[in-house]
Amino acid sequence: MKRIRLILLLLVSSFVIQAQEIIPLYKGLPPGNKKSGNTESIIKTGRGYVTNVSIPTITVFKPQKINAAKTAVIICPGGGYFRLSIFDGGYELAKELNKEGITAFVLKYRTYTENAFESFQTIPFQDLQTTFKIVQEGADNFGIDKNNIGIIGLSAGGHLCAMTAIAKEGIKPKFTLLIYPVISFMDELTSAKSVTKQNLLGNQITQEQKMTFSPEIHVTSTTAPAFLVHAQDDSTSLVGNSIAYYSALVKYKVPAQLLIYQKGGHGFAMYNKEQDEYWLPAAIKWMRLNNFLKP
Repeated sequence: MKRIRLILLLLVSSFVIQAQEIIPLYKGLPPGNKKSGNTESIIKTGRGYVTNVSIPTITVFKPQKINAAKTAVIICPGGGYFRLSIFDGGYELAKELNKEGITAFVLKYRTYTENAFESFQTIPFQDLQTTFKIVQEGADNFGIDKNNIGIIGLSAGGHLCAMTAIAKEGIKPKFTLLIYPVISFMDELTSAKSVTKQNLLGNQITQEQKMTFSPEIHVTSTTAPAFLVHAQDDSTSLVGNSIAYYSALVKYKVPAQLLIYQKGGHGFAMYNKEQDEYWLPAAIKWMRLNNFLKP
């Protein structure tokens, strides 16, 4: 069993490509963990994902030539807060961003495991804030502008990013890219297929909690600009999530763009095969339009 796990780890390491730097978020036992040791499992079937993440890390992807804006992004993969689709929705995305001169940091944040944490509902947000601090403090070494750091979130990672964008305290992103995101925890915008809300908050969820963890309710004029992508036929994260968040941004005159596909479903990462289209080129144009990225 140990040998199989070692082989899988080596395969993943080779997938991460070109000996990219991997940075642990914490020294010693991460705050909030009940147990020491790494409980992570790697599943290579289908899209591939990791689960039972207890030791969060950042994998750094540096471009051969940095864009003049010294843009950086932190990528938060999706997976309903219980696993991370970190391969196509993390590492592959980072490589494509590198082609535009963007430095990318793929965050492997901790995921829900029963009885693993003191209070899981704060854990992913703590990991993203810690990542921001590490990236900002190391800006000179990474060759980036500490004031031009955006975040990309897919599915539940989109919820994590949107919550960070509307937070009153902590480090805020310069911009956000939200890809088929779970935004709202309100019942009318939650699919019966989604487990994101339960994994983060448990089964006994109050109306107050639903409102607190629904970022579309808390958008203000200081919320970070956003580029959103969704498919109309998404049955896991209803398209109304992106529409509600976009509408709130428009209300407060926050720069935003919403790309809605007629078909595509959920979890298509960079490529919507139903419509034979990549969304990243449109996102790059939007970043240039708003001067987050220079021509």
